[in-house]
Amino acid sequence: MLDVLPVVMPLRLPPGMAGPAGVELDVRAYLVASEDRVVLVDTGMDPSAEGVAAGLVELGAAWAEVSDVVVTHYHPDHTGGLARVRAQAPQARVWSGDELPDARRVGDGDRVGPLRVMATPGHTPGHVSFVDERSGDVLVGDCVGSVGGRLERAPAPFTADAHVAERSLLRLVEQGGRRLLLGHGAEVADPWEALTALVTAGPPAR
Repeated sequence: MLDVLPVVMPLRLPPGMAGPAGVELDVRAYLVASEDRVVLVDTGMDPSAEGVAAGLVELGAAWAEVSDVVVTHYHPDHTGGLARVRAQAPQARVWSGDELPDARRVGDGDRVGPLRVMATPGHTPGHVSFVDERSGDVLVGDCVGSVGGRLERAPAPFTADAHVAERSLLRLVEQGGRRLLLGHGAEVADPWEALTALVTAGPPAR
């Protein structure tokens, strides 16, 4: 069984939401498997959660094996499938660093299965990332994404506090790891070097 499987779902932002032109991108949830459980990181936007269901089949797992759902932040492109996931996996505990209704709160250093919680606020006040302690993979939600093979900050209109978000990026650089798994966009080559370069260059002028 794979350790981490991305569930990739298309997303289109109409003109005006993240800039003057429409944006085609994806949103990614992740199935994190261990010997006795599956942890779902985010649910995507699709209320049917069909992508998550297909990912479980690819893993050779079932809804009954989903022990926990951890939410990086409350934005609808990351929680849109949550009601369906709860219906399919009523045994799963739901965790969030934000004030998500009916979710248990997690904070820096907490653990859910093989994942260690890392507080990375800024995009939202309670945004959290997750470090897979087995592999060093880091799942960063919307701290940073990729477009055309390059890392980019989350769009300013969707970021609650840009200064705090920048401190979280620096913390991720200091954390380091193996893979950098993004809420939007595919993995990039040499991710920690790319993230260091992004942080060193500083945010774009407003």
